[in-house]
Amino acid sequence: MASGDAEPTRIIEGQKTKLTRVAHGIVYDPKHDEIIATEPLASSIAFFRGDAAGEAVPERIIQGPKTQLHQPFQVTVDNEHNELWVADFRTDMLLAYPLDARGDVAPIRAIGGSKTGMWMPIGIAVDPQRNLVVAASFMGTHTWHHNGGLFIFDRTANGNVPPKAVIAGPSTGIIGLWHAQVYDGKIFTTAINIKYLPPYDQGGYAPKRGCEGPPLPWVGPLGFVGVWNITDNGDVPPREIIRGPGTDLIHPGGLVLDPAHGEIFASDSVHNGYFGFLLPTLFPAGGAAQ
Repeated sequence: MASGDAEPTRIIEGQKTKLTRVAHGIVYDPKHDEIIATEPLASSIAFFRGDAAGEAVPERIIQGPKTQLHQPFQVTVDNEHNELWVADFRTDMLLAYPLDARGDVAPIRAIGGSKTGMWMPIGIAVDPQRNLVVAASFMGTHTWHHNGGLFIFDRTANGNVPPKAVIAGPSTGIIGLWHAQVYDGKIFTTAINIKYLPPYDQGGYAPKRGCEGPPLPWVGPLGFVGVWNITDNGDVPPREIIRGPGTDLIHPGGLVLDPAHGEIFASDSVHNGYFGFLLPTLFPAGGAAQ
C-alpha cells in the first residue's frame, strides 16, 4: 500500500550480498519464501530468504561456465514443474534449471539459435497449465525492421527450435520489450519504445552543444503495458493497453501482477519509481500470477 516518497521497510545491500550495480530481473517465490535476483554483470543468479535485510548472504548462487549464463535478465518460477527459467540477453537463449539448483550447474533445457527468431530476449514467463514459455525479446530477426516481439514456445522444447507463435508487427505497437508475465491465458508485457541518447559530449565531461538545461535523454513514443491472449499469433493489436501521459509511464521495465487485488505494477526508469494500476476486470479468477 506504499505511495509517494515512501521509505523502504527493508534494504538488501552490501558486499556480502553478491549483488552488482544492476539486477535486471527480481522475482519473489511465495511457495519457498525466496527472493531471486539475476546479476548480468556477474553472470549469476542469487537467492535470498524472503525476510532478508541488510548485508545478507545469499542462500545459494547459480554461477559458472556450465550454467551458460552470460547476461541473465528476467527470471521466472514454475512451481508446478519445479523449474526456474531465465532469459539471457547476451546469448539469445532461454535457460531452464531445477528450481533448487545451485553452483555451477548445467541447464536441463536451453532454447536458442537462428530458428527461434529471438534477438536479445529480456523477459520470460511460463504458463504451466498450457505447457508454454513466453519470451519478451528486445529485438527479433523477423521482417518487421528487427523490432521486438513475444515469442511463444513449448515448455519442453530444447535446442534450436522455431516458436509456436510470434506476436510482432506494426499493429502491436511494439518496438522493444522488457518484462513479461502470464496469467489466466493472457500475456502482460512492458514495451520500451524509446531510445536512449546520452546528453553529454563524447568525453562525458560537458552537456552537448545547445543544451539549455537538464536534458531528458529519452526520445521516441511513450512506452506502455500491453496485454495479449496467449493464443494470439502475428501482427495483433494489444487486447488491453496502459499508455499515455496520465499513466506517467515513459520507459516501463519491471512488471508485477497482483491478481488477488486486481492490480498491475510497472517500474519506470525515467521516473525512477513504480506505478500501480487498478484493473480488476483483467483478473476475474483472482489467485497468483505465473
